[in-house]
Amino acid sequence: MIFSKGSYVEIEEKRCLNLMHQGVECSHCLGHCPAAAIVYHNGGIYLNKDKCIGCGLCFSDCPTEVFRSKQWDESTIIRDIEDEEWKITEFFCGRHTSPYKMDKNKNRGAVQLPACLSAVSKGAWYEAGLKTEIEIHLDQCKDCPMAQTIPRLEYNVSIAAEWLDASGHSPSFSYIHQSGQGKTKKSLLAIETGLKVTSRRDLFVSLINKGQQLGSKAPVGTNVFPEEPDKKMRNSCLPGWQRRFGEVFQQNTSSKDSANPAYWPTIKISDKCVNCGMCSRFCPSGTLQITVKEGTCNHHFTSGFCLDCRICQLFCPREAISRDREKVRRPFEVLNIYNNPTTTCQTCGCNTAHHSKNLCYWCEQAATSDQELKNSFRKIFLRMNN
Repeated sequence: MIFSKGSYVEIEEKRCLNLMHQGVECSHCLGHCPAAAIVYHNGGIYLNKDKCIGCGLCFSDCPTEVFRSKQWDESTIIRDIEDEEWKITEFFCGRHTSPYKMDKNKNRGAVQLPACLSAVSKGAWYEAGLKTEIEIHLDQCKDCPMAQTIPRLEYNVSIAAEWLDASGHSPSFSYIHQSGQGKTKKSLLAIETGLKVTSRRDLFVSLINKGQQLGSKAPVGTNVFPEEPDKKMRNSCLPGWQRRFGEVFQQNTSSKDSANPAYWPTIKISDKCVNCGMCSRFCPSGTLQITVKEGTCNHHFTSGFCLDCRICQLFCPREAISRDREKVRRPFEVLNIYNNPTTTCQTCGCNTAHHSKNLCYWCEQAATSDQELKNSFRKIFLRMNN
């Protein structure tokens, strides 16, 4: 197992939702790690490598891809299946002792991953399901220390099946719990996949990227919005598999609306909104964006890229945002979910909702605080002179 004892596992803790807002209380990695090897302490994420059993579940389970590896690349699984053109593909984990396909039928193939099958994301199962029928070997999981990850594996597969159905394809996933000993012929051996293939070009590009500086975010209190939404979603914590899945889903969905749309995160904005911009500024996936055009503040939202993290709701100072999960026929279509007339704050020049004072939310709060402070000093002064 390539990730045994935390080998090659990297942590990019600045992507952690709990560091963005303590009220999120995200516990995917903490609650699902079968070895309790992940610790959240004093605002930081730590991996106890002595406890880590190398399943790789944290790669697929973390909604913002805090856990990464330069060795792991699930897109190679899809490429190998596509190259071999198998109609049926058997999946084996890295600990399986007999990773051999059932027979020598040319339409049947087999792949073995260097980690637990739970490391495969929902999006990768979806992509694989577009190309082949899938048989997942669980026949040696009973006594495995990673057996606790099976519910998460089954959850990811069930979501992938729902997405396939929603995009007009017939999902075919099955589990093999009992398997006879196949003939150990080289022609029946599963091919190894799931590892990153590094070329000279990839190495050169990675070195160039390391030399680039990230642009700084605008400080809280400034909300000068563009006229059009940013389709690239810069400074996004969206995981790589979800970004890739968005493209694949749209390419493989018929132009007609699906008869069985899947459930996706949805949000609604009420008239309490004051155009402060907090929701879009702190949206970790960049899917909630605000633009201003011709005196109107427009809120844009894409369900398929939402992490369902609640940060937009938690940051909204007016409690104007509500969340839900509903059936969405075109989840990767950018929707204009709320429009609000806007004007310019007479104090700081930021965009704000129309009202008699022409002050943005922050300047209005500051004015109220100043007035309260003045009133307190006045009362103290009067008491001292009486």
